[in-house]
Amino acid sequence: MKILRVSAALVATVLLSTAQTARAVIDEHPPGPGYFASDNVEWITTLPIETDSSGARLLDEYLYITTARWLAIYDVSNPTMPERLGTAVLPQQPQFSEEDVDTNGKILLIGTLGNLYVYDVEEKTNPTQIGMLPGADQHTISCILDCRYGYGSGGLIIDLRDPTNPKEVGNWGDGMPASSGHDVTEVAPGLVVTSTNPMMLLDARKNPVRPRLLALGPPKDDRFIHSNAWPQTAKDKFLLVGGETGGPFCGEEDAGAFMTWDTTGYQKTHTFRMIDEYRVTDGLPTDGNATVHTFCTHWFEVHPKFRNGGLVAMAWYEHGTRFLRVSKKGRISEDGYFLPVGGATSAAYWINEEIVYAVDYQRGIDILRYTGKP
Repeated sequence: MKILRVSAALVATVLLSTAQTARAVIDEHPPGPGYFASDNVEWITTLPIETDSSGARLLDEYLYITTARWLAIYDVSNPTMPERLGTAVLPQQPQFSEEDVDTNGKILLIGTLGNLYVYDVEEKTNPTQIGMLPGADQHTISCILDCRYGYGSGGLIIDLRDPTNPKEVGNWGDGMPASSGHDVTEVAPGLVVTSTNPMMLLDARKNPVRPRLLALGPPKDDRFIHSNAWPQTAKDKFLLVGGETGGPFCGEEDAGAFMTWDTTGYQKTHTFRMIDEYRVTDGLPTDGNATVHTFCTHWFEVHPKFRNGGLVAMAWYEHGTRFLRVSKKGRISEDGYFLPVGGATSAAYWINEEIVYAVDYQRGIDILRYTGKP
């Protein structure tokens, strides 16, 4: 019996020492969601409830995000502690919710299950469906001229002046040289850049039903154009463009890329010219890379201080969020990264000059702080 008591005491001492050692390790390296990040990117927290989202829209300190379950509206005036204000259950597909959802803060457009749905979002705690147009579902539908019109990615033009009774009134692709429409971006009031091949700059200011072609952006090959942004309401000298391709590798020459295009002098040449393109490097997560991918590149957003060069946050599926820097000459380099474990990032949004929301299909929303130079 005496030997047993000594052995029990010894075991208890060893267990206590082990527990103290483990506690010291945890205190020095606290647990958290798995990720790899560059030194200039800090993980703050994760909102795990908004999974399976293909994108959101930030407007006036409110974030509108669609998932396969609902439309949710967040107050992000305190960006590290967002508050969910209201939700609306959507007539939604079981997966792949509306991408690049658009709103003017009063109405919001969602295309799904073959139809266009119009939501009243003025009361942020109670978003409500107020209109529907059968057969008007396209991959994305964008607000034009303060949501008085909607442009579908496939060409549809929707009259939304009475949002309770939306009407199909035309097709911006009629007589135009472009195909493979994936998205439409209103880069300035009434000025639209289409993510097509070739890209087109359309002027809808005088006649939204029949926009006028101002310029083309023909890629050097038959690549797929996913999305675009023209900073400073189309006054920046760079048009920024993203592609998208299927995996399994994103470092190959024909994989989706992030691109810079020169817009200077387009009024005379009626042409945009590609300057540079950037692709990630396949490799090990310990080096900030991913080994294989389902897709390459997705939605991106420019930093609020982007002026003829600057910073871009881009979602790159299994490659996470990549922080890319555009030089004054339009050359692209990587400035940082956030690589989640078991994630696939669909979109990235600058909430302010340092906080980024990384929307992830698996994880929800990762809230990040970028600590480098803007």
